[in-house]
Amino acid sequence: MTHGFMKRDIAAFIINLFIIAAELSVIIIKLPRSGPSAFRYYTLLSNLMGMAAGIVFMLSFFSGFKRLVPAKTILRFYATCMLAFTFIIVIAVLAPMAMSVKMDPSFLYLGHDAFLQHLAHPVLSFVSFVFLEDNRTLKKKQPSIMLLLTLCYAVVLILLNAVRIVDGPYPFLQIYNNPVWVTILWITGLSGFNYLMNYLIYKAGTR
Repeated sequence: MTHGFMKRDIAAFIINLFIIAAELSVIIIKLPRSGPSAFRYYTLLSNLMGMAAGIVFMLSFFSGFKRLVPAKTILRFYATCMLAFTFIIVIAVLAPMAMSVKMDPSFLYLGHDAFLQHLAHPVLSFVSFVFLEDNRTLKKKQPSIMLLLTLCYAVVLILLNAVRIVDGPYPFLQIYNNPVWVTILWITGLSGFNYLMNYLIYKAGTR
């Protein structure tokens, strides 16, 4: 049993090290190019959350400081939920929209930034959370809290769209391009799906 735990710890260490290195490479390349406007993207925020989870994991791994365990677990859960939501939005919303205007959607998965942020990081975070890390300290309220965090992002971006400071960055946030009922339908549907996804990830990781 101990040998099994050690294997999982080493695998989680390797995954978290890769995530930190990959995100640093994206930040070094992307932020100077995009500037502060990059922070309007849920994708970037979810990946930064993943990097934060990886850093806290490393601190916990090397220090053995038990008080870091709850923070490590919560951050990994939040990151996994946010990254999974990013992954699904790309597949279910952005890729079909690209194809509808005759664009090849592969750029959403295979570009340097896109591959790391839309595909590799979400998958690795899910694997680490569900199969490798100890999540027994995670509370049942966390799926609801994660939904509230996502809703806060949506509300802030809708308000910024309303005062025309920001356009989008996602089609369902462009309130001037959609009727009010369409925006409400989008937000309601995505909120329900987001909570269900958060809950399923929580159950999978704490089984």
